[in-house]
Amino acid sequence: MTEFRLNPNDDDEGDEQIARGLRALYAAPAGDGYWNEFEARIMARVADVELGWWTELDRWVRPALAAAAVLLLAAGAAMIRARQLESEIAVDNMLSSPSVPASTAIRPSLDNERDARIRYLFGCSNQETSCSAQNNKR
Repeated sequence: MTEFRLNPNDDDEGDEQIARGLRALYAAPAGDGYWNEFEARIMARVADVELGWWTELDRWVRPALAAAAVLLLAAGAAMIRARQLESEIAVDNMLSSPSVPASTAIRPSLDNERDARIRYLFGCSNQETSCSAQNNKR
């Protein structure tokens, strides 16, 4: 296994010098004043922060209101379009030609059971005008 060294020509003493220098650089401060000030900074930051689930919702108020407004506009547009389509369909149905002949639509329906039985016996349906003419002659 190979050893990694910063300078391959140095002996182990060079590495030890670097390690001592790094330890001195990263060593914790010796005085209590640093630690007291550090604790005071941490406690001041903790006191400033509100701890509660509702504090997270404050950041979402504006985006949530914007999303709700977009949703309401989309729903309103969909309702208006649906109403327009219903109106167009109703107008088309009123202006299109009827699917039944006008004579059938105008002719009164048979209220009499006797007439209905006669039609049934002669094989006539209610829509056929030729059968009603035959029945009126008899």
